[in-house]
Amino acid sequence: MLGLLLLFCSALLSAAPLTVLVGQQKPPYINTANISGYEVELLAEVVSRMGFEPVFVFVPNARIKHLLEQGEGDIASLQPVSTDETGLFYSNPYIRYQNIAVSLAKNELVISHSSDLGRYSVLAFQNARLVLGPDYTDMAQISGEYRETVDQQAQLKMLLQQRVQVVVMDRNIFNHYRLQADNADGFAIHPLFNTTLYRAAFRDAAVQRSFDRALLSVMLDSWYQRLQRKYFGEENQTLHHKLLCSEG
Repeated sequence: MLGLLLLFCSALLSAAPLTVLVGQQKPPYINTANISGYEVELLAEVVSRMGFEPVFVFVPNARIKHLLEQGEGDIASLQPVSTDETGLFYSNPYIRYQNIAVSLAKNELVISHSSDLGRYSVLAFQNARLVLGPDYTDMAQISGEYRETVDQQAQLKMLLQQRVQVVVMDRNIFNHYRLQADNADGFAIHPLFNTTLYRAAFRDAAVQRSFDRALLSVMLDSWYQRLQRKYFGEENQTLHHKLLCSEG
């Protein structure tokens, strides 16, 4: 499979496999070293409740959609899609990213809008310019000091070393690495962005409907809240599910 590393979750031997395409190392959501993390455990639970064995393939976010369309997986974790997109079927949102801009408090940077970031050197997560709104996209295109990276641990290190002035990342990822830093309280948070919702994408509509039913089962289970507390230290993943309205 294009040389990709297949990593298997433990499941019943009788269950048929279902291949899940997800991003690469991104704690507390994804830990490829021991196949754990909030997103991995959540997807594994949903797939197991569908009656399948989850098989995870970890690839760069930019390649996920292409691989799914080429038949390299059954389920893919994707960012929001346009309303006129065809060829794939999308689940209800299953994960909620809460992106923020972070600077060093001692620098007292004035940042109240995406356009303000153009005055500073910025290191963001991969594909941030595609998902954080048109104003952010415009800023990224004209800024001479804007970069993106897949290594989110490096973002905080470079900020602390003052090699960049601002980093853009998810709040839970920031908190995960912040707790490992020597100066855990020396940051300024700039909440500039709306929530980014991830959906699961499928080539098969029947599999998508099965996923949504299993996802609802998980969301109504106390296991869902315990998983959030395990990885985030709080419950911050409340999401709407359309079946809650149609099925009560």
